Amino acid sequence: MRLHLAILLVAIFLLTTNTNAVYWSSSVSANSSHWSIYRQSSNISFDLSSSVEGKVSTVESRGRILSPYQSYYEEMGTNDVRLRQRTSSFEGSYKSTDEIMMQSVVYSDEIEITVDKPAGTDLYTIEYKNEKWPVFIKASRTLAYSGRQINNRDFEGNNGDFVGANFLYNRELSKEQRSVIWLQRMNATVLTTNESIFLAEFKPTKYLGYEIKANTTGIADLSYRLRDSQYDVKHQNYPALSEGEERYYGSYGLKRRIEMKTVFENSNETDDEADSWLPCCYAGWNNMMYLDKKGFGTDAKGVFDCTCYQPSYPSSLALTEAASASVSRPIL
Repeated sequence: MRLHLAILLVAIFLLTTNTNAVYWSSSVSANSSHWSIYRQSSNISFDLSSSVEGKVSTVESRGRILSPYQSYYEEMGTNDVRLRQRTSSFEGSYKSTDEIMMQSVVYSDEIEITVDKPAGTDLYTIEYKNEKWPVFIKASRTLAYSGRQINNRDFEGNNGDFVGANFLYNRELSKEQRSVIWLQRMNATVLTTNESIFLAEFKPTKYLGYEIKANTTGIADLSYRLRDSQYDVKHQNYPALSEGEERYYGSYGLKRRIEMKTVFENSNETDDEADSWLPCCYAGWNNMMYLDKKGFGTDAKGVFDCTCYQPSYPSSLALTEAASASVSRPIL
């Protein structure tokens, strides 16, 4: 039972609390393979609303002429739920609005680790249960620019799944972007012998919904990735179930809606504490204001409906996109 004791000690000693922040980690090592997990979260409530409109132009300061430049940087995240946005531009007209809401909760329940080894076998089943550290992010952004050049990047990630968009070297750029991201809970399972690990599963119940409409005149890069729950022991990573990359040069009108959801059964069906926190119950489609719903379009409910349900398969992906173009060489 040495393996049993080693795993429990790792989890106990690394479960650390600092004010509202908490993290834990654990690892499983066999003779020929290794698997580890690290989790961190905090009790957070954050709301942001902002708007900017003006002209990026030269400024005189203390006898010096400062070159026209604009920069915007935003990054937030906890428990591997992330939102990043960056914008920089030179001389021109600039207008943007931002709405961001983030909440995360760390429930006091201890992380449960169980190890089972049937008599007469060398197979260990290690299960990590009861991590109820939910996170919810809802964000929207509009941007309109005309001038010398603008670059804009955004990234939304949720425990290995992500959506990203880069708009580079644009003289004219307008976009409307909305995203809803939530994480409810996490379980993990490892099957191993003393010689090697032959199965490891990382099983968060999570959702990522994303919609963007953009008119671009430079380079547009769009990407997404839906990650498998099963660990590739040989390559020491989690492969993609589905992924895609697109690049457009020229003048385009682009629309994309994407939904990625992974649901695993709750290890304790009698405990509804985490379920009651879910954004599908707390801040789903039915609780959105009319103007917010209208901004998504009449058919967006199918993408941003966070209704609590158990799908037939653990992971699901829905992708809708359209592009219209006048292809030309961007001026770099």
